[in-house]
Amino acid sequence: MLTYREEEVLKELSEWERVLFSYDKTDLESLYEKYVRKSMSFLEESKWDELYSIVDSSLFHAYTMLLSSSLHEYSNERMLSTARIFNENITDIPDMKKLTIDQLHFIGQQQMAKNRLYACFQGGIAGTGGIAAAATDFLALMVINIRFCQQTSALFGSPGNTPTEIMTALKVLHGACLPKRLQGRAWAELMEEMERPSNYFYEGTENVASNETVEVMLQQTMKMFFIFLFGKKTYKKMPFVSMLIGAGANYQYTKKITEFSYKYYQRRYLYEKLQGRTN
Repeated sequence: MLTYREEEVLKELSEWERVLFSYDKTDLESLYEKYVRKSMSFLEESKWDELYSIVDSSLFHAYTMLLSSSLHEYSNERMLSTARIFNENITDIPDMKKLTIDQLHFIGQQQMAKNRLYACFQGGIAGTGGIAAAATDFLALMVINIRFCQQTSALFGSPGNTPTEIMTALKVLHGACLPKRLQGRAWAELMEEMERPSNYFYEGTENVASNETVEVMLQQTMKMFFIFLFGKKTYKKMPFVSMLIGAGANYQYTKKITEFSYKYYQRRYLYEKLQGRTN
């Protein structure tokens, strides 16, 4: 049985889902989608498959490297220390399920705020116009948001180190990165996978990157174009403008990712409680 507050949160999530599924793309978005598909047709499908394979492999290795890093352990310890303020009997990640939904939300809000701040700072660095900073911006942004998925998974009581949890986190991240008009379908697929029996090994489709991923890359390319545009000497060298563009774009992008990711893990927590999978 859910508590009164958990039922209220579930209603809020249902309303959020309704809005997500009822999103209607604008004429401009339809035109943009058509342009992207036409641009993709200039490259053979096999080449795109190779690119998607590289993206999948990169995300997987980035996730596992972060999972085994000292930063991950330190982050978990800080989260557990915060959780002990509410319940002194919490000793490990699975014990996080002993907290109330509002206590978990309080800690989650702190994590989201930090994540957005890191992304904003990274965007400011990329906006300085340096080639190295610009080249590593998207990679750094993905690392920041992979860390958030790991933290949120741990927040709701899952260590996130099983093959199933790794693939789930990467699919959540991919869905969160997509434009608003495509997130509904990604969310529906995640809900379908959520209803499957929980196993150690992942039994679904292991491909994460898809044609929609190209739009994410294109958005990041456009961001860097505007950063370089306002950083050129021909525009009287206005680094503060390019820094604001980088910081603002990264903040908004990460805000979208953190909202989608957090709501997924919150939804899964409530679903598992309804199914009797949590204590």
